[in-house]
Amino acid sequence: MRQPTRGAQPPAAAALPIIERLIATIDAENLDLEQGRRVKYEVYSLNKNQGLLELSRLLPALAGAAAAGPLRDALAELHAKLEINRRALAVQLKACEAVSEIITRAIQDGQSDGTYTALAWSRSHE
Repeated sequence: MRQPTRGAQPPAAAALPIIERLIATIDAENLDLEQGRRVKYEVYSLNKNQGLLELSRLLPALAGAAAAGPLRDALAELHAKLEINRRALAVQLKACEAVSEIITRAIQDGQSDGTYTALAWSRSHE
């Protein structure tokens, strides 16, 4: 039977700091979104991706540990924060799409001379 190496942390103990960093990153991003500040999407995305990669590497070792204690609580908190983050980002994306549609429509209207619009067609058939 293989003995753990000296100084090696149990998987649950190794996962908690990763989860705490993820929560801090998500809280910071959510606060920026909530307060209407400029959001550093690239930085937040890199930090979240790194944390989730680290956490996914620990998953096989966490199989039994996730069922109880502080790890379960931390994972539940992370899940809740991620859901809030997902919703906030969805609102931002929807707003960006709406602005993009307005700009696209304004460009198209500005480039059109009205020849192919429904209004021009109805006037020609009166």
